[in-house]
Amino acid sequence: MLSDLRYAVRALARSRSFALVTILTLAVGIGSAASIFSVTDWVLFRANGFPKDVYLIGGTGDQSQPMPVRFDYMARAYAENTRVMSAFAKASQRPGNVVLDAEPVATNWLGVSANLLPMLGIQPVLGRGFLPGEDVESADRVVVVSHQFWTQHLGGRPDALGRSIRVGDAVCTVVGVLRAGQDLPLFLWNDVFRPLTYRVNPATPWEPNLYLFGQLRPGISREQAAQALAAAKTDTPARMRAFLADDHAVLSSMADVNRQFLHPEAFWMLLGAVGFLYAIACLNASNLMLVRMLGQRRELCIRLALGAGRLRVIRLLVAESAILGVLASLAGVLVANWLFPLLIRAAGNADYRMTFWNLDWRAVGVMAMLTVITSLLIVTVPAVRVLRASINIGLREGGAAMGESRGLGRLRSLSVVLQATFAVILLAGAGLMIRTLHHLQQVNLGFDPAGRLKLQIAFAPDFPQASDAALARLREIQGRLMRVPGVRAVGFGYDILLPGYYFATVALEGPEGKPIRVAMSGFGIGYQEAAGLTLRRGQWLTRSNGNEILVNESFAGTFWPGKDPVGQLVRTTEPNSSASADWKGWQVVGVVGDIRSTVRDAPGLFMYGPEGWGPAGHTAFILRTTRTDSEALAGAVRKELYAYDPRIVAARIV
Repeated sequence: MLSDLRYAVRALARSRSFALVTILTLAVGIGSAASIFSVTDWVLFRANGFPKDVYLIGGTGDQSQPMPVRFDYMARAYAENTRVMSAFAKASQRPGNVVLDAEPVATNWLGVSANLLPMLGIQPVLGRGFLPGEDVESADRVVVVSHQFWTQHLGGRPDALGRSIRVGDAVCTVVGVLRAGQDLPLFLWNDVFRPLTYRVNPATPWEPNLYLFGQLRPGISREQAAQALAAAKTDTPARMRAFLADDHAVLSSMADVNRQFLHPEAFWMLLGAVGFLYAIACLNASNLMLVRMLGQRRELCIRLALGAGRLRVIRLLVAESAILGVLASLAGVLVANWLFPLLIRAAGNADYRMTFWNLDWRAVGVMAMLTVITSLLIVTVPAVRVLRASINIGLREGGAAMGESRGLGRLRSLSVVLQATFAVILLAGAGLMIRTLHHLQQVNLGFDPAGRLKLQIAFAPDFPQASDAALARLREIQGRLMRVPGVRAVGFGYDILLPGYYFATVALEGPEGKPIRVAMSGFGIGYQEAAGLTLRRGQWLTRSNGNEILVNESFAGTFWPGKDPVGQLVRTTEPNSSASADWKGWQVVGVVGDIRSTVRDAPGLFMYGPEGWGPAGHTAFILRTTRTDSEALAGAVRKELYAYDPRIVAARIV
């Protein structure tokens, strides 16, 4: 074999053009396949690698989709009144910054019960996890950090264990580091984990919202557990009974919930596309090998005539293809290393689904497998040709035994047809994708995204609930953000600019008295300037409180088709305890252009109230800026907020 390999190297060195073209062709196919695999690997093959007996306990009215949010009193009721779970665990996004060296870090942290990570099969690669009893007050000042946080912010040194960092309201000690690329359910993906402790305020039993997990007892099925949880007696607070009247306990596996976040069908499509590209590369290389063999037909026949066995000759061809496959894989690593960062940048560099993906050992293993498969594929046709060759005819001058026979011609034609077919499929798919992206770029978002930055903040627990006091705090934050260099306008309100969801929560009297559910939202005075909204009819809201509202175009077209919506009254079908006896409804003073919640879906029905309506929900700030260095701007915004109030968290900046 060593002799064959040395001969193959010399032969390829004499045919440098053939070798170079073949290697580059295969490198594109193998490198692209490995790169796309590294992107799709977690979604398609590893996202469901969690214990099968662990479920997220959620609730929904129609049980069509899991809702991964529960309340503490329900968690206690399930634990006290059922015996279908061997253990319960909790997680909750907690308020507070992560601070290193007096600087807020661009990351979030999650409170988890001490048993959650072991329940999900997650163990630190460095240090330890949480110990029983650490999820109580005064014992909770320890944290486990992700591998990415460890390398980016703690220098990636083993002595980072024991380092003190401020997490929320306390200085905590780093006791563990998760392994690189640690698999976590997407809704738990954070950089810092701290034991979960909290006290529920009886006046607000829905805070904090919880992710509640349960591990089935042996012998208990998912259906039995769901029935037992649904039958558990829960002492629902009076103010929440109407809201949760049709609520049911639903058990969702990690695979169920991840599937909702990830949309794996898109990744299967991506993997299929690169499969076509790889097939084209292999067919092309096989054709090149076949043409090369035609040029060597007399040499191969002489070898056979001198006593070389056919398998011996085939082994020479296999040696050549193996060398080509290995060199192509090495070149494919370069292609993948070049292509993968492009995919990350195309995803916006902030897509949580791509945070930890890289060319790890699994991707390298796939490249090794592709090397073997490729080597076999490109040598198959020449090897079959050698087995069927006639030595006597092949030795004649111009013999066609191993030349372009009728069968071989048909085979090569079929290969060309397959290449063309796959290429047409790829081109057609790419064309449709480009057309889709073009249409998406033409969608009227309802606001001007150019030069805008959206800041989602989380307030401290003592944020004032009274309207006037809350508005005063919001205006103070607005003024501080105006200090950031390059910021020209700042507005605050609900998260209405492409939040990714649409919730119709209010039932209004529609045409002919039929109830229609709409979304109620609001924003502060001057928000329209910062966000670049469009007024279609009427006027903007000019008072902080009152009975006046704005509606969007879809709302106006649904409620008053062909009529002028300005001046119309809107009433709710539900009793309004805050309204006087002679209240006639909310008055429409203006119509705003449809503001998209998502790019995919049609605009929903929205009504926008004055800024004094529920100011505690005004957690989105829109900044109009002249700066293009978005990361530096986000850092400056985060520092300004921290200087104003260290308890305010810049939860998301996009």
